[in-house]
Amino acid sequence: MKPRIASSSSPNSSGDSSHFIPEQRYVEMLAVLNTQGSSIVTPLGIRRNGDHLVVRLYPGTSIHELGYSVYEMCLAQPYNPLAYYTAVLEHTVELVPAKSIHTPCPRVEGPRIEAVVVSRYMGPSGILTLVLEPILVLEGKGWFTYSRSLGCSIELLIAFTRLRHWAKNRIIRPPCTRIRQLVYTVLSSYDCIMHSTWSPEVHRVAATVAKSAIDYAFLTGCIAPSNIEDV
Repeated sequence: MKPRIASSSSPNSSGDSSHFIPEQRYVEMLAVLNTQGSSIVTPLGIRRNGDHLVVRLYPGTSIHELGYSVYEMCLAQPYNPLAYYTAVLEHTVELVPAKSIHTPCPRVEGPRIEAVVVSRYMGPSGILTLVLEPILVLEGKGWFTYSRSLGCSIELLIAFTRLRHWAKNRIIRPPCTRIRQLVYTVLSSYDCIMHSTWSPEVHRVAATVAKSAIDYAFLTGCIAPSNIEDV
């Protein structure tokens, strides 16, 4: 099904997802997932496959568990990287009603995609894949150019969410090799952020996330304070 495109009479509404999501390439967007009447906001990597979008949900996150009941999703790209931190730490951002689905959408400057889940399947290593069909695409003010600080922020947040999951899920003992890899990602991503942007707000929230991630790593029992440097 070809996605319906908003009227080109609006300066903020034209084009389709292929203009800003290259075929078989991943982009990072904020997603609002609708599950049985409730919504949760999270960053997600999105890949375009023809007229469909593909989302892979990895074990070791709460989003993976929600993926079995998601039936609608609104994707949007903010210009301010702080929105990604807010989504992860508070599971909320400012929302606006969608035009073609029940799920609300993040209020952002960039492109927005309203989509429905048309299929899902389990892949190797427990990875849950969702296939989305875009219903409506809004270009907004256009695609935001990738920045190194944004990329490193996304890596930091991914590592944070996985360490948080392992620390809180005490039933299954985490693989310590994986925990050490995540700690390395936290430290290297934080260092990247500190050297790639002058924003004091991003510096502060990145420091908070990095410290919390290390604290979660301690709780897994795989890492001791003597193993790492202070954040």
